[in-house]
Amino acid sequence: MFNNNPDFYPTPKHLIDKMLLGIDLRKFNSILEPSAGKGDIVDAITEKLKSFNNYYYKKENFDIDCIEIDNNLQHILRGKSYRVVHDDFLTYNSYKKYDLIIMNPPFAEGDKHLLKALEIQSQHGGNIIALLNAETLNNPYSNSRKDLLRKLEEYNANIEYIENAFMDAERKTNVEVALIKIHIEQPEYNSTIINELKQQEQFREESTYNSNIPINGDFIQGIVDQYNFEVKAGLKLIAEYNALKPLMLNTFKENMYSNPILELKLHYEDKSSTLENAYIRQVRQKYWEALFTNDKFMGLFTRNLRDKYYNKIGELKDYDFSLYNIYTIKIQLNKEMIKGVEDTILSLFDELSHKYHWYDEMSKNIHYYNGWATNKAWKINSKVIIPLQGFRDLEYSCGGYDPTHYEVIDKLSDIEKVFNYLDDGKTQNIDMQNALAIAKKIGQTKKIQLKYFTVTFYKKGTCHIEFTNEKLLHKFNLFGSQHKGWFPPSYGKVNYEDMTPEEKSVVDEFEGENSYNKVMANKDYYIVETSKLLMLA
Repeated sequence: MFNNNPDFYPTPKHLIDKMLLGIDLRKFNSILEPSAGKGDIVDAITEKLKSFNNYYYKKENFDIDCIEIDNNLQHILRGKSYRVVHDDFLTYNSYKKYDLIIMNPPFAEGDKHLLKALEIQSQHGGNIIALLNAETLNNPYSNSRKDLLRKLEEYNANIEYIENAFMDAERKTNVEVALIKIHIEQPEYNSTIINELKQQEQFREESTYNSNIPINGDFIQGIVDQYNFEVKAGLKLIAEYNALKPLMLNTFKENMYSNPILELKLHYEDKSSTLENAYIRQVRQKYWEALFTNDKFMGLFTRNLRDKYYNKIGELKDYDFSLYNIYTIKIQLNKEMIKGVEDTILSLFDELSHKYHWYDEMSKNIHYYNGWATNKAWKINSKVIIPLQGFRDLEYSCGGYDPTHYEVIDKLSDIEKVFNYLDDGKTQNIDMQNALAIAKKIGQTKKIQLKYFTVTFYKKGTCHIEFTNEKLLHKFNLFGSQHKGWFPPSYGKVNYEDMTPEEKSVVDEFEGENSYNKVMANKDYYIVETSKLLMLA
């Protein structure tokens, strides 16, 4: 056998083991051995796959192609039931993608064979393992060898030189060999559909440009543009698929069973609609969900209100993701949210006042005063105490001080958002999560500065909140007291001197004449309609 084929040097087992070292063959769906010889490398691969003892790894499921130029060796390969797909690797052309090309090519043409493997794998990405005569790399006298060296460097190939590698082989030789392993990343695919759409969009923007209309600067306009682009790209793909379907039928016979070999379908099937309409509905849902979870659109919503409107996404997939529909929903949200915002503010007002009044420590949260027609009136003090665990129990978490726990973040965020409604955007923002993360890192437990208040955590499970904006706290107390009906009807409508003695008595106990005059001088800030408090980004 060797006499008839001077280029045939069977790969010894110890070299095959080195070639497969560190390689997880289960990750490769398709393998090519382009200089298969009598199948020594393929034998080792199949044995290794069988050893995984998995139902999938049966011999008939191994996708291994072999190429061998020698007729006698081809017979041996076929006798082992290996698939021989071609004779000469250098003339092999196939559209098939191989995850791994592994080979011990003829030493005389090793450079050409490895260049061919690199050409194949560069199209789709993949792996190469090759044994070459070390002389091929050490003596780059030809253009092909120089080209090979350049490409090995480009692909950051791993090269190991092995002396006397074939001294104990079936056919001995004292040549030094180079074991080369290469991983080529999958290239970025260039979409002709996307390129075509981009050219159309560019032309449209250039031809209809108006300096008064922001194209992508506005958040909502930008996300609508992206939605339109994605829908158009998908519909073009579906149209292209429908045009190609007649070429891809699974039989040449024209009958009702001629289905396409290649099928285009949605991840979530919708048999009640056409593919185009089902695709559009699912893209709509994706974008409505993105909008309703984006802080730029929903930033002022407390958690309970976010949840309420997030549940509307399922209905919205039947409405186009357009500027008209987004702003229509925005208007609807403004109307529907008036009661929601009011309830949220009053809920916090109640929570910081009477909810925890039976705890001695927390009864100090409020200051009582005689309200209109009732003596059960109160306002929130500048310092309040609530139950909130800044220290976690060891049995439930990693233990110790953790002001960044989701329960702490959620609670403080909801309090902050109530004051966001009342603030008119006047207070400089402080990133709550970042501030609490820094406090955790340095072990700060007292007077951690947040946007509207400082927080102090105690191991007994309480959190002390001190409001740093007295003007805003006063507005909060005004809002709560007015909606509770604790002020006389004339509050904010007449000057102090024009009030009746009974009305003055309530004002005096709540804030005093000087404070009331400040409110009257700045009524637009202190006394507002609930509808004006809702500010969608």
